Amino acid sequence: MVNSPESRELVVVGAGIVGASVAYHAARAGADVTLVDVGRPGAGVTAQSFAWIGTAGVRTGPSARLRMAAPQEYRLLEAELPGLPVTWSGSLSWGVADTVPEVGPGEEVVDAATVARLEPGLRQPPEWAVWAPGDGAADPLGVTERLVEGARAYGARVHADTPVVAVRRDATGRVAGVETGAGPLTAATVVLAAGVATAALAAPLGVQVPVDPSPATLFRLRAPAGLVRTVVHNRDFDLRQVAPDRLHAAADSAEHTLTAVRSTFRGAADVELLGSGIGVRPMPADGEPIIGPVAAVPGLYLAVMHAAVTLAPIGRLVAQELVDGVAEPALADCRLDRF
Repeated sequence: MVNSPESRELVVVGAGIVGASVAYHAARAGADVTLVDVGRPGAGVTAQSFAWIGTAGVRTGPSARLRMAAPQEYRLLEAELPGLPVTWSGSLSWGVADTVPEVGPGEEVVDAATVARLEPGLRQPPEWAVWAPGDGAADPLGVTERLVEGARAYGARVHADTPVVAVRRDATGRVAGVETGAGPLTAATVVLAAGVATAALAAPLGVQVPVDPSPATLFRLRAPAGLVRTVVHNRDFDLRQVAPDRLHAAADSAEHTLTAVRSTFRGAADVELLGSGIGVRPMPADGEPIIGPVAAVPGLYLAVMHAAVTLAPIGRLVAQELVDGVAEPALADCRLDRF
């Protein structure tokens, strides 16, 4: 058992894409859900995510298993929330390793001719690339907003612009809700899905959550329509087309990124930088998600992870644990007690 049936009364702290997913799935499963966030849903690190849905070369550990399941989980979400802003373009990766890597399920190594067919704008297609046709990308803010709308449709209450200052406990030490800047919110279970803030909220309870901030820069570029067809991953950038005249690039340097894009694609001479943002990703100490109940504090549940956009649909598994009270095998290796 993960939780007792009284955990059907939930407060989810954090309305990024992970918290929104947990709130949506839990409300859909019949829980009494309150979702609370210091800002607007999805406006934090979620909005600055490159939002690639795929394995991204992860081959081992719980992250790999959950990432491989992510596309199917997103397909389930698309069926439940029509119009979910997800694009299934596939991804091409090359130049990251010196030798041809061992590919995972649903991936294949393709030659230069195939790469040129998939990305006809390339000046010089690589001799080989890893093609993952099942990969895609999301509009992270748009997906979060749809999840929040879906949660509301199932009766969830949403408190935006409401900072949570503490997790409340009763005289027995069990979670009793949260204290916010606008007053208390009562619940038998509190789900901390607050990204890097999760550690600070858990610490006064005597719970150490080994999560550090990991800044990542997202560049927004103006570009010709159709310049990039897939999600492209190489040593210089992660790159994808997000609108007819817009690209997003995850990389370290604006100048290097512009030079690399212009030299990699034909017709890219006029690509220009429109802006950038830094997302402070929550990075667990071992890189793997931290998901599950905290034995020392009954009623406390953690949901913090890197690759949050890819892994967000596993909110369905979290909701099953919370509402049904039965441990989900796919999350068994994600527990806090592994540290």
